[in-house]
Amino acid sequence: MRRILLGLVMIFIISNLALADRCHPPKPSKNPTADELMKAWFDMKFTRYARDYGSVGEVIYIDKTGLKRKKKWMRRRIILHGKRGFDYKDVIIITYPEYTKGLAVLTWAYLDVKKQNDIWLWLPSWKKIRKVSQAEEDDSFMGSEFTVEEITTRRYGYETYKFIGEDIFPGYRSGFDNKTYLEGLPCYKVEAYPKKKNWYYAKRIIWLDKKTAVAVYEEYYDKVGRKYKEIFRDYFYPEDNCWHMRIWEVYNLITGHRDIVHTERFWFNKGLSERFFTVKTLERQEW
Repeated sequence: MRRILLGLVMIFIISNLALADRCHPPKPSKNPTADELMKAWFDMKFTRYARDYGSVGEVIYIDKTGLKRKKKWMRRRIILHGKRGFDYKDVIIITYPEYTKGLAVLTWAYLDVKKQNDIWLWLPSWKKIRKVSQAEEDDSFMGSEFTVEEITTRRYGYETYKFIGEDIFPGYRSGFDNKTYLEGLPCYKVEAYPKKKNWYYAKRIIWLDKKTAVAVYEEYYDKVGRKYKEIFRDYFYPEDNCWHMRIWEVYNLITGHRDIVHTERFWFNKGLSERFFTVKTLERQEW
């Protein structure tokens, strides 16, 4: 009898551990508000439905002539959900080519959206750490058409949101493989206006998958109403419920430049230590 009870207890423990390792992404309601959709997207983008996250991949830079350059990267994130006031800590590191290897951006995001994020840039060639101010979040992220805000810091509450209806996504032809993605996808559409004055965009229109609240496409507009940039995302949905971005692509309509972040491998809930997400880790290049 004791063996049977012990066996049942072990099955219960193992089952709970398996469930704990699963992710629990948000799901939009049948009639969501703009704020509900954008909050769900924020949770999805920064994997706030998991304990931690890691990935490796490449970024492809394509100029207007079609010339391509590549870099390799790794990313780690730990979700803290208010522990000591932190929401998450995130680090992105360039691992190739050699002349930029080790270049890294560390972000500490706070649960209080009014509190400024802490962002550090590690410059290995100079062996220097530079603190990035909130005013610099519109700067290019590692030489790409993405901004620092778009990659690491934009949170729910940075903007005001307006629900503008439903639409069928016409599809997006990716510069990564010249395939058309997500044609015919039912979407909600939301307008977002930055709370920061004189920011680098006046508004953006976000297309969100009706089933998942994933922002598959964004249109950026300047002060005169001109569309000047677009961002596309292709996600996939593994068996463990942990959604992940496969392709993250930006195209600047003015410069003709296109940059594509392609994830090659990723994982969730591996027990990352918060001690990894420090300035000293950057200085020691502990990866």
